[in-house]
Amino acid sequence: MKDLLILYPHGLGDCILLTPAIREFHRTTNNKIHIATLQRFESAKFFDNNPYVDQVFYTKDAWHDYPNSQLGFRSLYDEWKQKAKDKNFDGIVMPMHSQPISKIEINFKTLGIRMPSSVKTEIYTTDKDVMEAKNIIAEIVGDQPFGFVQTTTGVISKDIPAGFGRKWLKENKGLSHFIEIGKEIGALDYNINVQFEILRKAEAVCIPDSVFYHACHAMNKQVDFVYFGRGKSVYDRVRPLHEVVENIVYKLPQKQGPHE
Repeated sequence: MKDLLILYPHGLGDCILLTPAIREFHRTTNNKIHIATLQRFESAKFFDNNPYVDQVFYTKDAWHDYPNSQLGFRSLYDEWKQKAKDKNFDGIVMPMHSQPISKIEINFKTLGIRMPSSVKTEIYTTDKDVMEAKNIIAEIVGDQPFGFVQTTTGVISKDIPAGFGRKWLKENKGLSHFIEIGKEIGALDYNINVQFEILRKAEAVCIPDSVFYHACHAMNKQVDFVYFGRGKSVYDRVRPLHEVVENIVYKLPQKQGPHE
């Protein structure tokens, strides 16, 4: 199939989980894909630098823009099926992650390609992203080693308590400088690729289950602490399929000292 549109109204972390299938699709067909991802991620520019993506479109959110998600996904597919026809695309697919198996595996199956024995996620940043991240780091912490922290994700069941990440990194990694999403930098202050490059330079990380967890593994970066509040069954569906170094925590300590 030469011109395939992937309708992918899923989270940013899920977008990272799509990268192996996109790469393999290009390897086996020599064709790039077109993708429609969530409108609220337009400023993130996640797919802009992916060499296996031709065009990026943006779409509504099945979970939040419709009376219910079932209607949302059905409506989105019908709408984009017509758009794919109007744009003379050869076909459209929409990976759905409702099955209790690896999302990476579902993505391969939906694209109709065999999943290779070695599967690795990727991110694609630019020299401009690297330089911008370098300048931000210098402005916030100078040349001091720092910890990367995320506390809130927009999903309460994923979040870690305020101050927990800084305290954990101080006690377990001996760090006293931090760059925390939502404190030192806002989640929307810079595109996600710049934030990935800040993450890459961190001495250690303490994060919830989020896009930054997947970004660490795409960069072969150790995850020092990640909280999977939604349990092991969720972890098994989103975990990386390549060898990684990570510290997974499913329950946070019940008692915590003063946060700093």
